[in-house]
Amino acid sequence: MSYTKRVRKDLLEISPYRLDTDFPSEAIPNLVRMSLNENPLIEKPKLTQMLKKVVAKVDPRDYPEPHARIAVDAISKFHKIDPLRVLVGNGLDDVLDRLVRTFVDKDSGVLVTEPTFFMYTYYTQLCQGKKIEVMLNNDFSLDIETLIRTSKDAKLVFICSPNSPTGNQFERDDIIQIIEKCNSIVVIDETYVDFAKYSMLELTNKYDNLIVLRTFSKAYGLAGIRIGYLIGESGLVDTIKKTVHPFNVGTLAQHLVVEALKNHAYFKKRFKAVIKERNWLIQELKSIDGVTVFPSDANFILFKIINGKSSSKIQNDLRRKGLLIKDRGKIPMLQNCLRVTVGTRASNKRFLRELRRILS
Repeated sequence: MSYTKRVRKDLLEISPYRLDTDFPSEAIPNLVRMSLNENPLIEKPKLTQMLKKVVAKVDPRDYPEPHARIAVDAISKFHKIDPLRVLVGNGLDDVLDRLVRTFVDKDSGVLVTEPTFFMYTYYTQLCQGKKIEVMLNNDFSLDIETLIRTSKDAKLVFICSPNSPTGNQFERDDIIQIIEKCNSIVVIDETYVDFAKYSMLELTNKYDNLIVLRTFSKAYGLAGIRIGYLIGESGLVDTIKKTVHPFNVGTLAQHLVVEALKNHAYFKKRFKAVIKERNWLIQELKSIDGVTVFPSDANFILFKIINGKSSSKIQNDLRRKGLLIKDRGKIPMLQNCLRVTVGTRASNKRFLRELRRILS
């Protein structure tokens, strides 16, 4: 008997999110990954020091605090908000999953501004929801009128700001207009906000249809620990908690949140170092013939190849040199575009050297 006869039919039609190019099975000498927007400018010894401190106080035989209470308390104190307005998950993917499960069932509308992070669509498909697509303008700004008009059929509206993979942060007034004129729950994904100009977090006090998403994976360099969270109106958050099992976040991860926020002054300096390195890398890319560079408010840069070579060939050529970057050329509006994570100065120089060689 074939297992496919027992699997949900809609699930068989969903394409999995593949990371084969980011985690190659073959050995690549001197590999540098500049494809997943991790933060190598956070110094590993600092994180090791924090981890040792946490390991010394944790008893792994004990269950973790339910509903990530330790992390929730630390986050609520840091942001000066009621802990009832915070939900913490095992990475932002877990939070997204729970959020979509709460509101989306068969044929529920979920509005997504494209091009953007694929996982909004993925979790919508898992819940048999209906994706409603609104394209960005040619300059990657929000098409506000179309978005508001189309949102009448959506339970959720996802806006990633700064947006992945385009890198730009949307105008604050545009987002406020969307929150005020949409009858949907508006979800602002601020994964990269520590590298940008502003946050919408304080507006969760004002608007009960606003949810803001955050993570420790990018700016804080804790991608391997898996901590993400959302902030919203307390009743809204309490409803989402119904989809979360009580021990969803491990003890080590919860205590590392406490340590990271205690050391925020250190991390803030490293955020600034990333921004400085990003701006330097943008200028260097602009000096290369055959490349168009887009502005960035994140820790990555989107650029387009305009000399006739394909983005997929550039990605493969760099891969052979031990440099992994992301090919975004098959995404609508991003033909022949690639995305590179801001790395250390040494990694960035190596990337530029190989890119120049390939394009020459």
